[in-house]
Amino acid sequence: MSEHPGSTVLIAASLAAFTDKLIARRGVEQSNLLFRGQIGPATEALSARTNTIGVGDLAPAFSLPTAEAGTWRLAEHLAHGKFSSLVVVFYRGTWCAYCSIYLRGLLEIQSQLSDANAALIAVSPEAAPASADSASAEGPRFPVLIDHGGKVAEQFGLTFEMDEAAKTLLKSSGLDLEKRNADGRWILPVPGTFVIDRSGHIAYAHVDADYRNRPEPQQIAAICRSLRR
Repeated sequence: MSEHPGSTVLIAASLAAFTDKLIARRGVEQSNLLFRGQIGPATEALSARTNTIGVGDLAPAFSLPTAEAGTWRLAEHLAHGKFSSLVVVFYRGTWCAYCSIYLRGLLEIQSQLSDANAALIAVSPEAAPASADSASAEGPRFPVLIDHGGKVAEQFGLTFEMDEAAKTLLKSSGLDLEKRNADGRWILPVPGTFVIDRSGHIAYAHVDADYRNRPEPQQIAAICRSLRR
């Protein structure tokens, strides 16, 4: 059986397998410190929000630089009227294996998204995220946008900051988000996946404070097929 996420194995199974490997490598105590130090603050941030974006809402208008030094604008994308829907993935960064597993799963179904006349973009606070096709040796690319300071993630009600214990543990492993993120801070998006329809409204939203949980790519493809025109 293939073990590529998004094909015969569900993303949930691939993510759970990675969690098991992480615990085996770091140990239960360190792993739980990392999990609590990110999931707890993310849960608190979401519960305190008054500007969360959900199904039926108009998506916030935004424009962001791309990893290739261009500029991507939602208004321009919608004005072209080329696509029936747009999948927007808020991506913590190339350092996050959970995000990379999920992106690889979306790359696996990109032909299905194309058949559904859907476009795909990823939004990350990382200053120099790798191009999306680095998640897979093959397949077409999709734009990766640099969200300096998490301003667009904030518009979607997603930003949070992990606790100090989790920061210290990651720094001791050589991961310092002050050096990786465009604004030099530890601000991250709660992982979110949104499908925006042709009119600019949110047709689907998945936001989970537990970054180990992601929607199945096949579910995203089904939503996009339902919007195909």
